[in-house]
Amino acid sequence: MVKKNDLHLHLISDSTGETVHQFARAGLAQFPDTNITEHIWTLVRNKAHIDAIERNLEKNPGVVLFSVVNKEVRELLETLCTRRGIPNLSILDSVVDLFTNVLGVEQSLRSGAQHKLDTAYFKRMAAVEYAVVHDDGLNIERLDDADMLLVGVSRTSKTPTSMYLGHRGFKVANYALVPGIPFPIDKLPGKNIFIVGLTTDPKRLMQVRKTRLQHLSNSSNPNYADLEIITNEVRDARKLFSKHGWPVIDVSRRSVEEIAASIIYLYRQWLDQKDNV
Repeated sequence: MVKKNDLHLHLISDSTGETVHQFARAGLAQFPDTNITEHIWTLVRNKAHIDAIERNLEKNPGVVLFSVVNKEVRELLETLCTRRGIPNLSILDSVVDLFTNVLGVEQSLRSGAQHKLDTAYFKRMAAVEYAVVHDDGLNIERLDDADMLLVGVSRTSKTPTSMYLGHRGFKVANYALVPGIPFPIDKLPGKNIFIVGLTTDPKRLMQVRKTRLQHLSNSSNPNYADLEIITNEVRDARKLFSKHGWPVIDVSRRSVEEIAASIIYLYRQWLDQKDNV
């Protein structure tokens, strides 16, 4: 028997499926208590694919979200959903309709057009690579072309946030503050660089570090998850941020996406201030 909060979600795309999957994730974030079973269908481009989807829908009825450009394939899918009474939504219709009305031109009808290997794509890949080679203080003296530098104590989401921002096209380095080791401000490039401090609640950080230690079989640092030491680390980090006038973001209970959005907002403000000087 299917429970009320159980849902079979069929994600259908004639390309990679990335767009429809991200769309679904954004919506489902508002329903954290729902038990989702995902059925992902990519490169759906002919009737045989639609027939396979129908067989699965017969066994696992639920909701269909789709991003299908080809008219014939789309009609087959919509007919299938109508015939079986399956709720369905084409995720790009509203956006495409809006752009069509504003721009006065029709859509190109190219599958996967949003993923084309253009200049912006290669820029993003270069930014991701930049985050890798400038992770955790690496090459701190080579930040002449960095967009930003993230600074914080260990386990404050610096690396995943740097990688996420890299996927957004920003060249990001990060530096982990270590007790007793001064921040190497003298190694930073002469140019003005945007630096943001990441902080968190000491008790929450203690739990994160304890979990980390459980996965490290031979940890030799008993102070790593000590609450008093962590509290001092966070306090000293805040003093450093205040001394240099860096903006601070509290990452407690924030997702990487939320942290990155806050950083981008502050970065845009910083750029505007530079332009007005």
